[in-house]
Amino acid sequence: MYMEKTIQVKIEVPNQLADITLDQYQRYFQILDKIDKDGEDSEMFINLKALEIFCGLELKESYKLPLSHFDVVLNKIANCLTEETPLIKRFWLRGSNGVEVEFGMHPDLNNMSFGEYVDIENYISDWKTMHKAMAVLFRPITAKVKDFYEIEEYESASKYEEYMKHMPASVAIGALVFFYRLGMKLSEHMMDYLLSQGIKESELLAGNKSSDKSGDGTSLFMRWLDQMFPSSTKSLN
Repeated sequence: MYMEKTIQVKIEVPNQLADITLDQYQRYFQILDKIDKDGEDSEMFINLKALEIFCGLELKESYKLPLSHFDVVLNKIANCLTEETPLIKRFWLRGSNGVEVEFGMHPDLNNMSFGEYVDIENYISDWKTMHKAMAVLFRPITAKVKDFYEIEEYESASKYEEYMKHMPASVAIGALVFFYRLGMKLSEHMMDYLLSQGIKESELLAGNKSSDKSGDGTSLFMRWLDQMFPSSTKSLN
């Protein structure tokens, strides 16, 4: 008499985008980017990598997962990746020592320093360095009164970049979309700053031409949105 053996697989499935860390989000999109560059589109490979990254399932464990569960889990992940991402300015992170620290988004992006803007622009163009961009945008809150707060003075992205890998992906994406919408205003702010330092307008125009060729500035944010969001649920459905 044949008896079917029941195989139990422990799996933790994210219920919302906030359950997914920025590091997981980065690793997933690096997989998509590599596949696009190689000209390949392996649906099964992408699905298995999604289970590995978002649910912690190794390849051998994924093959043991019942087919009905396989589809349910992938649909839940797809729903997470297509959530709306409102701007969330404050969030908590727990360190390895068990202490929780509240991080806040730069309270006045229009008046950020030139150094902060340059660092964000350098890091935000690549998913591999997105945690560094977030380390510029978000820093520990040093004082707060109701909805008003102050954050730690900026030193460098390296100070908190490892912490930002553990921030909720929903917070990071919400901040990126918001920062993109401010892109034109920030570019104008940078222009005013350079002019105030005595740099000639002709030199700025020459710099803008070179930036257009390299994809820097405001166009960077448009390219980021075009590339990242339409492909976020690739193959998961």
